[in-house]
Amino acid sequence: MKFKNIVLAILLGSSLVNLSYADEAPAWQALKEQAQSGDMKAQHELATAYYFGEGIEQDYGAALTWFKRAAVKGNADAMYYVGYMYDLGEGIEEDNLTAMKWYAQAAEQGQLQAQYSLAYLYLSDEDGVVSNPKKGVEWLTRAADAGFDVAQTSLGRMYEAGLKGLPQDPGKARHYLQLAARQGDATAINALAFFYIEGTGGVEKDDKEALRLFTQASEASGLASFNAGLMHEYGEGTLKNYKKAAEFYELALEQDNADGWQGLARLYKTGGFGLAKNLKKSQQYERIWKEAQSENNASQ
Repeated sequence: MKFKNIVLAILLGSSLVNLSYADEAPAWQALKEQAQSGDMKAQHELATAYYFGEGIEQDYGAALTWFKRAAVKGNADAMYYVGYMYDLGEGIEEDNLTAMKWYAQAAEQGQLQAQYSLAYLYLSDEDGVVSNPKKGVEWLTRAADAGFDVAQTSLGRMYEAGLKGLPQDPGKARHYLQLAARQGDATAINALAFFYIEGTGGVEKDDKEALRLFTQASEASGLASFNAGLMHEYGEGTLKNYKKAAEFYELALEQDNADGWQGLARLYKTGGFGLAKNLKKSQQYERIWKEAQSENNASQ
């Protein structure tokens, strides 16, 4: 499982300051002067602005410089961002060991994104990093127990499968996935649905609840949209409805889940249940799906 799956908007958006005033040269100059005078908050705001190109031309090198200045003054968010930029090689050559050092400093101060990223490095085989699953699980658990939804989802999936030295524990898996699901994490909601399909983790089998969860997660997850389509196609938790299934498969495609093509191909091959049979469409969609599979296999 790939743990570093947080998009940049989530990673950095939480502390993105409002720099609309930066369009005004005097205000922008005042911010720079504040940062140059040693004001930690201004240094962090200036670094964030350089990173995103807010009110000034994007400059990763300048962003890293100002994040470092705020970080050495004790700003945990800035420490995390410095680690992140070393981790991805933004404005500096990629250096996982240096990234880990900055993550560790921020993690010790309770910065949840840093705890998660530090856990990821310990759990992975990144260049220059000695894998340490025990420490990785410890940091992941700290972030999850502190309320970080992505860590909760990752930890839940690990308990579900029994990964990285953890026992396979459906109860704990469902616990962490539920915590993340309550925060709207679509990956967790999708995973939670399978507990109701299988009747594991302390819940009774309930296809209707599984379909409700897939439908909820479909707003943000192509996989959940595909799974909701399957439920409607095969009449699990609801009556068979090919028209509804097709709608979910089409939504999955919009969300970059290419398996939607195969689902549509099946539906149009037989038709019925609210959808007219169309062999031409079926063959076309089957061909597109196979091409997508070939491209995916070639890229791996």
